[in-house]
Amino acid sequence: MKVRICVPIPASSVPDAFTMLGRAENAGADLIEIRLDYAGLDASEIIKMSRHIAKQCSTPLIATNRQIRQGGRCRLCEEERIKTLIEAAKAGFTYVDLDLTTRNLSDVVKTVRDFGAKVIISFHDFNFTPPISEMERIAGVQVEAGADICKIVTMANSISDSIKCLFFTHEMSGSMNIVCFAMGEHGLLSRILSPLFGAPFTYASLEGGFETAPGQISIGDLREIYRRLGVQS
Repeated sequence: MKVRICVPIPASSVPDAFTMLGRAENAGADLIEIRLDYAGLDASEIIKMSRHIAKQCSTPLIATNRQIRQGGRCRLCEEERIKTLIEAAKAGFTYVDLDLTTRNLSDVVKTVRDFGAKVIISFHDFNFTPPISEMERIAGVQVEAGADICKIVTMANSISDSIKCLFFTHEMSGSMNIVCFAMGEHGLLSRILSPLFGAPFTYASLEGGFETAPGQISIGDLREIYRRLGVQS
């Protein structure tokens, strides 16, 4: 099977963004997530950056401008944050990642789709991994809001949380596109194995020092693990 890896780009400036994009493509990233919330720019500058990136990058792109309460760094008001994501869809990004807590989520989903992008709806819990019944409820809300891909990321406080996420991914992948894994040291197993349990892709950092979430490993290390497992990536 082909395992797809998404590499987040946490660039704090436009030149850094293009440097990191080139390195991610050279590393063989299947998707590249542009973390717009790391840029530290105003909305108009973020929109300009997105347009330049979309014109020059041949790898499928995900636009993410994560709310602070969902683990991001975006300090724009909600209206401007949403605008940057809609403009990324308009610029030609393949996916737009919307926090489940986005204001007027269903309306934003419709607008993003009208501009031709697919929608990832994300939920993050940085404290623990909820029961499977609660994750099922969250996924149901995401689907109802119009998600093409449901993303549920939790914190692993034990190895059993990784196993719970893998079981949930396997259970749900027959009826929806679900990306689910756990963060932290105990979540590593779920990060590595989630595509083998039905997730359309997993996430890996460009290299050490460029992590955008606890427990994220580099694309080089992840590809080596897959090679040893005999999995194509």
